[in-house]
Amino acid sequence: MNVTSEPSRPFRVHIPTELLSEIFLNCVDGAMDAANTIQIPLLVAQICTNWREAAIATPRLWSRLFLQLAPDNEAANAQSELVDTWLERSSAAHLSIYVFWEDPPFLGSHPVLDSLVLHSKRWENMFFYMPFGAFKSLARIRGRLDCLTELSLGSGDDPSIPINGTLDMFEYAPRLKSLECVNCSPFVFNFPWTQLKDVPVMAVSIEECLDILQRSSNLEQSGFIFLSGGISGPTGSIQHSHLRNFTIMTPPWNERVDLAQLFPRITLPSLENLTICNLKSSFGPGFVPFLSRLECIQSLQLRKTSISDADLVRGLVAIPSLKSLIVHCSADSETITDYLLTALTWTCRSTDGYLIPSLVPNLTKLELQIDESIAESFISMAQSRRTILGTEPDSPTIRLEHVKVRTAQEFEPTIVDQLDSLRLDGLSVDIEYIQSNGH
Repeated sequence: MNVTSEPSRPFRVHIPTELLSEIFLNCVDGAMDAANTIQIPLLVAQICTNWREAAIATPRLWSRLFLQLAPDNEAANAQSELVDTWLERSSAAHLSIYVFWEDPPFLGSHPVLDSLVLHSKRWENMFFYMPFGAFKSLARIRGRLDCLTELSLGSGDDPSIPINGTLDMFEYAPRLKSLECVNCSPFVFNFPWTQLKDVPVMAVSIEECLDILQRSSNLEQSGFIFLSGGISGPTGSIQHSHLRNFTIMTPPWNERVDLAQLFPRITLPSLENLTICNLKSSFGPGFVPFLSRLECIQSLQLRKTSISDADLVRGLVAIPSLKSLIVHCSADSETITDYLLTALTWTCRSTDGYLIPSLVPNLTKLELQIDESIAESFISMAQSRRTILGTEPDSPTIRLEHVKVRTAQEFEPTIVDQLDSLRLDGLSVDIEYIQSNGH
């Protein structure tokens, strides 16, 4: 019997356009870079006709761009054509665009900026890092920022270059909630300060910080890099009722900025999280009173600071509501010592044998940088905070639940065994080995 088989035909499955669109959108992650905003959208649109049609019919795939502006005319015009394609394919989708102009020649405008300005009503998350002179080319967007919610501005210009007048193109942005300025003064621009909720990063002096807090009465989160300390003239105190997260930093080239005059001038009754990084100067006598005014504080992070152990203990006495404490000390500081660990240790102070907590009684999370010399004190402190607390057997129990130890040394086996015992007792214990320089 002769059996004749027909040539096999390719098995094709038609994937609905809607499903392809979701697949394409899952091909790009949240990173704002050329790969995710340009290369991947182009790639999926080149596989086949069906994929190309589905990709072009997915506006969100084309709604993000990461651009490093080309300086010469030919490359700039090619970039402008690419931007026009993205703006057309994104249809009515809100736009997230990062623009970097770092290479000369620096002109008053750029073809890419001219294209973006025409679609400013769709801007949602925008980042511009470019010479100050180029910001003037955005003048036409004034009053046309209906969807803008996040804005980041930066410039590599010499700060000594005078800026003529105040730039007001961002003054009317009804949905703007987040603003950051990198390497440029925020006071060059007019912003709707009162509606801001978040200032992720802003380089300021003490006086500028106080000014921003005064203007931004609804601010909930802020991060300030203090370029200079001291106050040149009379400055009043600020009470900010809405701020919940406050980060204080110094630039890497000057970690000894004197901020002693900052703390006496701010009262933050709603603050829940305070972070201080890279501050090698004294916090000053106003720091502990500042902490005592933090009625709602739950988390304190001190990363690479030079606060003394005695000052830290005095500060912790002032904030009994604290639940989380993270301390990474600088190499030359004496912050985490036997004195601090002894102060954190609960000891029996009642006749019935129960422990009465004194320092940070609500603490459940602790992260410290320690060495072998104080490892035993750390173990004793952790063990004490796993003990049933209270003057009555049925008193509420708040115990240490998580510790993280950062160390540049291998612990002795006896210390490791005691840490394992704490784990068996239910304490979450993490150990991170770091280099001797703290990284």
